[in-house]
Amino acid sequence: MVAQAASINDGNGKEWRQLTETSGLTWSQVAQIAPQDGVTAATGSIGSRNLTGWVWATEAQVATLFAAWVPEILNSPTLTVAGPAYLTPASQFQSVFQLTQHVKGCPTYQPCFDFRMVAGWTARSDQSLSPMEGAVIVSADDFMPTASFQVQPANGNAASSIGVFLWRPTGLHTGGIHANDDTGQSPSPSGGVAVNVLANDWLAGARPTVATVALSLVAPAAPGLSLLADGSVVVAAGTAAGTYVLNYRITSLANPTLTDDAIATITVRSFPLVAVADQGYAAFAAGGTPVANVLANDTLGGQPATTAVVRLSQVSTTNAGISLNVSTGAIQVAPGTPHGIHSLVYAITELANPANVAQATVTIRPSAIDAVNDSARGSSKTGGTVIASVLANDWFNGARATTAKVQISLPAALPKGITLNLTTGAVVVAPKTSSGTYVFKYRLSEIASPANFDEATVTLDLSGKSP
Repeated sequence: MVAQAASINDGNGKEWRQLTETSGLTWSQVAQIAPQDGVTAATGSIGSRNLTGWVWATEAQVATLFAAWVPEILNSPTLTVAGPAYLTPASQFQSVFQLTQHVKGCPTYQPCFDFRMVAGWTARSDQSLSPMEGAVIVSADDFMPTASFQVQPANGNAASSIGVFLWRPTGLHTGGIHANDDTGQSPSPSGGVAVNVLANDWLAGARPTVATVALSLVAPAAPGLSLLADGSVVVAAGTAAGTYVLNYRITSLANPTLTDDAIATITVRSFPLVAVADQGYAAFAAGGTPVANVLANDTLGGQPATTAVVRLSQVSTTNAGISLNVSTGAIQVAPGTPHGIHSLVYAITELANPANVAQATVTIRPSAIDAVNDSARGSSKTGGTVIASVLANDWFNGARATTAKVQISLPAALPKGITLNLTTGAVVVAPKTSSGTYVFKYRLSEIASPANFDEATVTLDLSGKSP
């Protein structure tokens, strides 16, 4: 049966199913799977509505339900009460069971009519009699507002779709115990609580708890499923996708002879799997780990993909020196890997559903070096330091370049009278150097991978002219 069906406890031994959940069903459809004696439970489904375990209520039972709001209906020979005095209880009833019909002619039609109804078929064991329906009607029209509770022959064609009054026992006043079937599904790729089996069970008219019942398994649970003492059915991370059945029993702690069994049907879903491309930078001569974990931006069911729920595998690589650690998700570059741009393709597979696979590409580039051109003016006569450091505007992997990461070198000889301090990056002009404009290049190389370098130009104006 539908475990999480909205239901109402009438406080008199019955739990009633929400009428809106059965709207659209016809009297004849329900009659095919539900006995009409007011005692025997239905077996089977109508479309997506599983009615198993629910009893089709008779007129007398529906009248008893109405009596929780208007006790005087039980003293009415026609099982009908009507009048303005019933507006409040009728509105309260409708707020609980919700409307199944709303017929309104205002303001098009005069006199105005506006009927709000909660109505449903009742069971009739004598097939020769007309179908009956229970209805709670509120009228707010041009006449005096009024309301009625009534159990009367069906208004119009019995095939019209309204709702069906269904109930099942709570055991109130009898001490009875009732375990009802459940359905649930894994809430996330990491597993979790699929359903609490006690949420729709009863012991003497109250929901059972760990203080009143003991839970046990009638048969061993499927791998990946477990039943906790509080009634929670837990799905473990990585449980294979599919539908599982868990048979359980509740036993009254006060009276162990009171037991009942039920079945929880659990669906372990497959979730959307997304692998996102990654990028990293490496010193190929020295090697290293340019990407700490390719899973860091991947998701399963909208949640972070971890090795608890997915399996990592390497699909391809452009060089054997670039590899994936399938345990940690790290991309590793072996020392001496050829300088250049390399890529690796990896796959992630959902552990619970091996058919659910996604792939992504990791691109590994040389560490980014950006040597930026410099220019300065100076005196050819007095000389001195005209540039404190050519590194001041250079970059390495998005940060200012320092001699801890890069080294300075000269690809060609410097002009006479000009020196470059390869340790500090300072450009110095010797006194009495010939005036004029001097241009030279310098190179920045990654210390860990000398093949990774960039060059820039330094322009010095020693002409002595005003700018």
